[in-house]
Amino acid sequence: MHYRIPFLLLAAAVVAAGCGGSSTGPTAAPPVPALSYPEKALVHAQAFDAWDAATIEEAAEADMMILPIEMCFSEQSKGVLDQIHRLNPEAQIIGYRTVMSVYTLFPDTSSLRATLPYLMDYYNAVRDDWAWTTAHDTIMIWKDLILLNPIKNGALNRDLIDKMVGLLDKYEAKTGRAIDGILHDYFMDYPYINPYIRDDMLGEIDFDGDGVAYDDDPEEQDLFYRWQMEYAKALREHFGANFIQIGNGAPPQVDAELAHYMNGVSYELFPNNPWGITDRAGLLRLLDNQRPGYLSTAKGRTWSLVGNERGNLYGNNMFCLLSSLLAGCMYTEFQGLPLFTGWTLDVEPGAPLGPTTIEGKIDSILTVRRPFENGEVRISFYDMGARKEYVFDAAASRSR
Repeated sequence: MHYRIPFLLLAAAVVAAGCGGSSTGPTAAPPVPALSYPEKALVHAQAFDAWDAATIEEAAEADMMILPIEMCFSEQSKGVLDQIHRLNPEAQIIGYRTVMSVYTLFPDTSSLRATLPYLMDYYNAVRDDWAWTTAHDTIMIWKDLILLNPIKNGALNRDLIDKMVGLLDKYEAKTGRAIDGILHDYFMDYPYINPYIRDDMLGEIDFDGDGVAYDDDPEEQDLFYRWQMEYAKALREHFGANFIQIGNGAPPQVDAELAHYMNGVSYELFPNNPWGITDRAGLLRLLDNQRPGYLSTAKGRTWSLVGNERGNLYGNNMFCLLSSLLAGCMYTEFQGLPLFTGWTLDVEPGAPLGPTTIEGKIDSILTVRRPFENGEVRISFYDMGARKEYVFDAAASRSR
């Protein structure tokens, strides 16, 4: 869960977002930008108070913007988002939210009603659905992030699904569909607890409250995973085929049933999270997951994105960008934090001229390539899976 946003910092930042959002940026509507490559996805986890007119114009180059869902529904963010839509009416706004958890709040939450109403309403809606241990202690994924209980009365907690979908529907209606979809952080095949806080939690996970720990209760394990599937299914059925769902975590990358409800996968530590595999295996998995039929389309396409939050300018980030061009998906830049300060990579391949091809053998040199108007994207690997070369070769266009 590497996109996790410290709530106290977020709340403080969004209070100030209005002054930065309404006073900068162009006043006239420019032409809609033509589709360009590479396709970009912007991830930003704080308010917009540090954004100036130039940053807003750069942000509008993104095909997709991923923001905390409570910011998307905040009046304090509306000024900047309106400017983004004037600059690029086709930009998709995706609300980032946790799959089955809730942030703890300040004892005095009066300011949240004005600044982050969705955050407060969500907290109140799921207040009776916290998960507990065998010692009746709350279960936290991270500090201040409480896990919700997918089990109620020994069965799937469908009331929780109804609350979450219903609240989202209420805010979408209220704001005129302020978001085009959700990035789910994250789907789990096992309930994650950050090891740095595990010693502070008393007892063992026990969602169904029968006194048998989760690790020793196969039925409880099945319900835990099945609830996530039913939640994704409920969102799809309620909001329709063009509501974009992007899954973070391992399950949507390996489970075709869950991927069916997704329109994209978030590869936040591409290429080798969450398995610690080779760079070659990570790219081949990305290409396989982008094959037709694995993900469902929304608005005529899929919406996967690759990025590496431990990345650097010319290493991992460039590898992610080139991989996105090979796979036909988007890329996002991280310089250690999910905060947008502008684009740093300069690659202008033009439109793709053909499909991605794979040459060579796993036990020798394997090369993945794709032709574009202005050159060729080419990534090759040694026999053990490490990168040999990753380039955009402009000279290739002159040799055709």
